[in-house]
Amino acid sequence: MDSDDILPSKRIKVDDTQIGSKGWDLMRKLGWTDGKGLGAQGQGRLEPISAKVPKNRQGLGADAASGFRALDIGELPNGPNAWSDDRTDLVPASANDDLFYRFSLWFPPGSNLEIPDSPERCLGALRSAILPLDSGSAHGPPVDSMESQSRYCSEELLFEMLFYKNSLDKRSREAIMSARLRSNPYEDIRSGIFMNRAAMKMANMDSLFMGLFSGKPPHNEILHFADICAGPGGFSEYLTWRRGCPLGSKSHHFQSIRGYGMTLKGECDFKLRKFIAGPMENFRAYYGTADDGDITKWCNLASFAKTIISATYGKGVHLVMADGGFDVSDGYNLQEVKSKHIYLCQCLCALTILRPGGRFVTKLFDTFTDFTVDLLWLMSHVFRKIYIVKPITSRPANSERYLVCDGLISPNDCMAGCPPAPDSSNKIKKKNTEEFTRRQFKQKKIQKPVVMPSQASKDSHEDQFHIDTTSAVGVLIGHFLAAGEELHKLDGNDSMDLLRLARDEILHGENSQISESFPEFITRVNELLIKRQSLYLSKMIVFADDATKSDDSQGDIAKACLEKWQIPHIKRGIQSWPLWSENISPALREIIPDPSNFTKGSLPKHLERPKIIETFKTADLERSLFQPSSFYALVTSGLHSVTSEQPSDPMILLSQGNDRIFIWEEGRFLRLESKIQIQLPAGCLLWVINVNIYSNKGRRYRALMILDAAFIYGIDIQNLPLVERMAHIRALCNTLDFPETDCAKVICPPCRPLTSMPDFINGLKELPCKDYPDGHIMFHATKSGMTCAPKSLLLVQPLSSPWTMGVSRSTGHVYYLNSKDHISSYEVPAGICLPFSKTKFYQVPWTTAHDGDLDVKSLLVWLRKHPQ
Repeated sequence: MDSDDILPSKRIKVDDTQIGSKGWDLMRKLGWTDGKGLGAQGQGRLEPISAKVPKNRQGLGADAASGFRALDIGELPNGPNAWSDDRTDLVPASANDDLFYRFSLWFPPGSNLEIPDSPERCLGALRSAILPLDSGSAHGPPVDSMESQSRYCSEELLFEMLFYKNSLDKRSREAIMSARLRSNPYEDIRSGIFMNRAAMKMANMDSLFMGLFSGKPPHNEILHFADICAGPGGFSEYLTWRRGCPLGSKSHHFQSIRGYGMTLKGECDFKLRKFIAGPMENFRAYYGTADDGDITKWCNLASFAKTIISATYGKGVHLVMADGGFDVSDGYNLQEVKSKHIYLCQCLCALTILRPGGRFVTKLFDTFTDFTVDLLWLMSHVFRKIYIVKPITSRPANSERYLVCDGLISPNDCMAGCPPAPDSSNKIKKKNTEEFTRRQFKQKKIQKPVVMPSQASKDSHEDQFHIDTTSAVGVLIGHFLAAGEELHKLDGNDSMDLLRLARDEILHGENSQISESFPEFITRVNELLIKRQSLYLSKMIVFADDATKSDDSQGDIAKACLEKWQIPHIKRGIQSWPLWSENISPALREIIPDPSNFTKGSLPKHLERPKIIETFKTADLERSLFQPSSFYALVTSGLHSVTSEQPSDPMILLSQGNDRIFIWEEGRFLRLESKIQIQLPAGCLLWVINVNIYSNKGRRYRALMILDAAFIYGIDIQNLPLVERMAHIRALCNTLDFPETDCAKVICPPCRPLTSMPDFINGLKELPCKDYPDGHIMFHATKSGMTCAPKSLLLVQPLSSPWTMGVSRSTGHVYYLNSKDHISSYEVPAGICLPFSKTKFYQVPWTTAHDGDLDVKSLLVWLRKHPQ
């Protein structure tokens, strides 16, 4: 079809000059006659004066070199894919209108047989596909018009879409904005309980892929994710929320999730204070060696990868999300071309930090140019499957779509890492950096979030990590790094650009093992997406010209979508999620009737804990009620030096979230003022002590040690057995154990059966420490290698009297004995485990100043003499 055939001609209009009109009557009285202009000789213009379109509004499609005529106001679109009230072939919009298309080199659609995706096979295919950047075909004149980019789509379809974009420029900004809201059947979905629409897009896609992003790994493991180029943080807010409210479950779960962010500082930064639905405490922002968050800088990529190595012990993250983009108001049609560098670097960053089997989702705009197609094709070599997705939360009239990559293929059991940046890569011209920053999305300036400082202790994982440069993933990382540097060098060059990443003859060559080649796949996808986009662009034109039109299905579709995606249809709260009136547990509501004002709260007497823990004495060892097999022991620490600002006594803490911590003091909750920042998720009621922890270099830091807990993430755990409460405490501490942070660590003491404590203590090693020049035995407080000096044992009896625990000599299993009724069971009898309010603790100091007093050493001697 010739492109001219799709350009609609003007509709024949009724000659309203013949109809009675005060305006026309007045014109005739002034001497005007039909068919002539105004003026004494009828010399005035006959056509209406066109509205002047400001230059910064021409980005919706206007192109100075374009030969397209645009639709006049009131002129109806009538191209092959144009919308009209009269079309009977259009299916009514619904919650099931997402578009997603799958491609796999290793598992073709419609085939039950998987092509072996061995790392060696991937490497061989990738090496033959990569185009050396010094090849003559890699460079060429920059793309300055999308009209020529029809290699991967029909020229007629491309021209129709561009024609509708150009036609929108004849409408006022107000008319376009109003039409967008009224014509989009999915518009009422909005942001819901989240900070922005981006969060709802992730909810949409996560549901579409049945929890691919939020459901793996299982909830007894931490989901590690990275969010790059994604300020203000809607993706992360959704994911941290969903981890606590998983798909398919009606109950709240503990948020076993930890996120790491990298985005530009300033206007595009993360708004951590806006994390209301998801806990901000489970997320940290990082800005790289350059301290600006620029993902296109090699040095930032390398330092971010180091952070992930340290945080995940070299394994890498399970998921990378990217949502980068620019302010392209000076040329919307060239959005794909202008975004090529950020496309590349988002893919590059994901490859460096993903663990084998990991997933990646990133925003794209158009996918017409050779550069973008090459990029996507190369990515398909190192993932089992890739998808192009157009979720219904992405407005149908725009070019936005998402790339989803599932199942990173690697021969290793860890992330690939990023090679260190050469000195030359750090000398990027200041002009380039300023230009990159200036092109970002415009957002309000915000308060700087908590960041990870670049100077901090390193653990052995980073020191021993081997960067992958030889597998398919490692080779592709090297290729993308070189391409990124080349784009930096060519920035501002009006005559030359990097246009290709892959060999054209391989990309377009035959592959007998797959039914659809990648060029065929991307062409099919582009054409299907263009048809839908043209439909809604033309619909916007009609609605812009007729302000009375609206889509009546918006409300019903929004409700259906929220139900399908399992998002509560409630108003976004102002407090953190666990404190919303719809969520807060009845027991927690009794403590804080007004979640906005914790100082009005009151702690019930049964939840109060002693400030001074009762000392366990030598005489207590001989009491008949003391059965070592029925006790657990916590190895606790303390402060090297006690001050008024750092009390050593245990205390009850209650967290409101967003750095607001309250302490129960003298019958009321008081805001905890501390020079050291403490971050705890909202809805945590904890019994804690202040302690010191030490880096592997012996440097001292502040920390909170949690002795017991009644609520975590707003979930009531006070009636769980001690062992389960301690397991949840340990999971919370592991989740909040970010590397390289200014926040005080939150740690869990080692919890062991008292009978196993001699072996545990004998296994502790003496480590050098500045506070103990002669050395001191230490225990590990965090997975990242921080240590504590033990100060005491807390003995805990977890069962109600007369129940005790023992170990069967015949089976070696723990059993439970009622010493009064002489009833025993291998299963825990109901109601015998003491809740938080009734659990008693007894303290045994590590050393004593008085002979005869019980200390840990003498307790261990007694235990060896009285084996259970």
